[in-house]
Amino acid sequence: MSGGPAAAEEKMRVMVAVDDSDESFYALQWVLDKLLGVGNNNATDQDESMLRIIHVMEPFPHYVFPGVHAVFPTTSIIQSVNKAQEENASAILAHAVRMCAERMVKAKTSVLEGDPKEMICDVAEQMHVDLIVMGSRGLGKIKRAFIGSVSDYVIHHAKCPVLVVKPLAETNSLM
Repeated sequence: MSGGPAAAEEKMRVMVAVDDSDESFYALQWVLDKLLGVGNNNATDQDESMLRIIHVMEPFPHYVFPGVHAVFPTTSIIQSVNKAQEENASAILAHAVRMCAERMVKAKTSVLEGDPKEMICDVAEQMHVDLIVMGSRGLGKIKRAFIGSVSDYVIHHAKCPVLVVKPLAETNSLM
């Protein structure tokens, strides 16, 4: 390996993408236990920029049904939905921050809006992340083919390594 002592001192920048699923929180817990756990990272010398936790809110869809006039939601409906999304995002990130605090790990959080697949890749590149960590939803082959998989997209489009953490039950069934 090259790089010398300065390269050895540089710490890995990890980004964990969370949503309201148990799988995403399991992935965060895995990072806290395996990557940032005791012996791997001391809380006193851990820089909060080393762990980024992001949540991506999807924009409110405007539906147009074939053969029917366009349906546009009212401003009050859009505002109501946006407020609910923001409250949900705050609750998700608050839970993630509590998980980190229990392990005495500092983290920076961000709420983003857009297509989760693209936003995760874009933000990771902008933040110069060394590793993206995501949970696995365990979609079947048919669902994944029709609706796509965020993790599958990120694996193929991110410019850094991607770790997809499978829930324990899913990993045990593979053995």
